[in-house]
Amino acid sequence: MPKPACALSVGESRLEKRDPEMKAELLKRHPENPILTHRDLPFLCNAIYNCGAAKLGDTYILVPRVEDGRRDNHLHVARSADGVHFTVNPEPIPFRPDPEADVWEKHRYDPRVTLLEGWYYILYCAETATGICRIGATRTRDFRQFDRLPFMTPPWNRNAALFPEKIGGKYARLERPMGDGDSMTFVSYSPDLKHWGEHKPLHLKVETWLTFKWGIGPAPIKTEEGWLLIFHGVWRSCNGLVYRLGVCLLDGEDPSRVIAQCPEFIITPREPYERCGDVPNCIFSNGAVVEPDGEVKVYYGACDTAICLATTTLADLLAACHGKL
Repeated sequence: MPKPACALSVGESRLEKRDPEMKAELLKRHPENPILTHRDLPFLCNAIYNCGAAKLGDTYILVPRVEDGRRDNHLHVARSADGVHFTVNPEPIPFRPDPEADVWEKHRYDPRVTLLEGWYYILYCAETATGICRIGATRTRDFRQFDRLPFMTPPWNRNAALFPEKIGGKYARLERPMGDGDSMTFVSYSPDLKHWGEHKPLHLKVETWLTFKWGIGPAPIKTEEGWLLIFHGVWRSCNGLVYRLGVCLLDGEDPSRVIAQCPEFIITPREPYERCGDVPNCIFSNGAVVEPDGEVKVYYGACDTAICLATTTLADLLAACHGKL
C-alpha cells in the first residue's frame, strides 16, 4: 500500500530494551499503576475506569467512565501535562437536554475518541434504566464545549469507534452489536455520519484466549501498513470471564480484511489491581495515544475499578501482528 501522507511513524522497536521478565507480554505497565482510582474524585465515587483518550496540543485528555455513589454511569474529562498524573473534572460532560433522547441515556460509558476533520468525536454506550444499549455520540474541539449528535445505531450495540479519516470517500466506523459467543464486529460506511450501511463483518481469527467473545478497543490507528487495531478478547473459565488485549492489522483500503494478527494476547491480568475489583480478571481498553516518536500509551480499565497505563511502540505492535516478536 502506498505510504499515506498523514501516516504516523512507527518509531524504533523496544523489543531488545524491555526487561527480560516482560518479554511474555508486549505492553509494559507503568510503575505508578493504577493512575486513577475512586480516591482521585472529590465526591462519593464507586469506580473510575474504561476511558477514551486523546491529545489536545500538549495536554493529555481522558474521558473516563465514572460510577457515582448511586452506581449511575457518567462521562467526565480528565487532563494531564505528562500523561500519567490526571486531574478529573468533578462535573460530568454537559449534554444538551433532549427529552426524547435522554430516555435512552440513563447511563453513558465506555467512550472511544476519534480526531476527525478537526473535531474530537466521542462515541459511547448509551443505556436505558432497563439495560437497553445503543451508541450515542457527541463532539468537541476543546473538551469544554460539546455538540450532542443523533444516535449512531439502533438498540443493542455497545462497541463503536470512528476511523480518523474517510475511506474510499466515505466515513467509516467499527461497531459490535451486543452478544456473547456469537458477537461479531462490523465495518460500516456513511456519506454524512448520519446514514450508515454497507456492513461488512471483520473476520478475526478466534484464538483460544478470545473464544467467548471479542470487541474493539481504542479507535483504529493509521500506519504505513494499514489500520492497527487493539482489541479485547474474552475467555470463559469455570469461575468467570477473563478479559485480555490483543492486536491485529486491517487493510488500509478495506478494513474488513484482517491482513495480520498477533495470535497471542499482548497483556493479561497479572497484577493485584487487575485481578481484584468489581469485575475480577479484567483488562479492558478503549483509549490510546500515539506519540510523534511512535510510542503508544494504552490506557486501560482494571477490574471495572481503576484506570491504568501501559506503553509499547507502533513498531512492536506491527511486529507482533506479523509474528516477529
